[in-house]
Amino acid sequence: MNSSCHPGLFLFGTPGRVGGAATKIRHLILLLHKEMHITVVLNHVSWLKDKSVTGFLDRLHVRYCLLKELPEHLEGTALVVCETEFFATGVAQQVKLRGLKLVFSNEMMWEFKGEAEAVKAHLIDKVHFVSDFQAAKFSELYRGIPSAIPGNYVAPEDFEFKERCNATFTIGRLSRHDPDKYPEDFPVFYEELGLPDVKYRVMAWDDKLKQKYRWHRFGPEWELLGPQKEDTEKFLHTLDLFVYPLGHLFKESWGRSTVEAMLTGCVPLVPAGHQFHNLIVHGESGFICSTFDEYREVAREMYSNHALRRRLGRQCAEHARTKICNAEEHRRIWIDALTV
Repeated sequence: MNSSCHPGLFLFGTPGRVGGAATKIRHLILLLHKEMHITVVLNHVSWLKDKSVTGFLDRLHVRYCLLKELPEHLEGTALVVCETEFFATGVAQQVKLRGLKLVFSNEMMWEFKGEAEAVKAHLIDKVHFVSDFQAAKFSELYRGIPSAIPGNYVAPEDFEFKERCNATFTIGRLSRHDPDKYPEDFPVFYEELGLPDVKYRVMAWDDKLKQKYRWHRFGPEWELLGPQKEDTEKFLHTLDLFVYPLGHLFKESWGRSTVEAMLTGCVPLVPAGHQFHNLIVHGESGFICSTFDEYREVAREMYSNHALRRRLGRQCAEHARTKICNAEEHRRIWIDALTV
């Protein structure tokens, strides 16, 4: 490994294939493990027994341990990705006492418990944001603290492109099971697109979402899958369109699941007013819709014009691979962002 560009990166969090933070950590390791000496600091002993975690790290020759196993004196940078209890449990203070510079990435649009207090106590040396949109939300809290907007890297190798040949035209979505991420009329929104022969697939669905939409009768055309019910890549391969309306109060900080869908060749239909304009070229690699009528018009055209949908699916995958997920460009961005 080449350590000339950085004395050491201590990555706090657990790599995985499910969830925004876990996926981000996994993909950052894939991106940077040949450039930096990385140590993954796991937050619970149970992860040391999880072969999906340890096997992945062992194959890449990446070190891992628990916090208590770290030496008392260290040199380098601690990158903390969306660890919700990191400040509340006093881990931040322990990291600083070991001599590490602390770079924090919240990933969300709200503060974690103890985050504001950590800022005031000068525990955070640099903050990362995933977008200008998110940075503006936290501008007051992090005033005067060095910052960077490295965004997100999604590893293309985890999301193979696949030509769609579904027997029944299928639309759906994948997101964190947060009721605020779904519009109040979500099931009706899908059904009123007016597609004559269609299947709806949604993951991850839980009891809170079931309660929110208890007023609706879901027919046999609906398949509501629980969290982690299917592998993300395989789930996305079953969709012809990734139709992603959001709740009226929710703000999407970036849009990882949308990029994952694009990499697989699934054409996204997403709302205006978030960060999707930085990910999608409207009409060429997906569609940014301002009204329900626009969603319906696009969905019907994609339904009836297979050749167009096939071409756009290829363009989505190509755009995601070459523009959004360019590994060489992301390595440069991340090495710079991790310099404190």
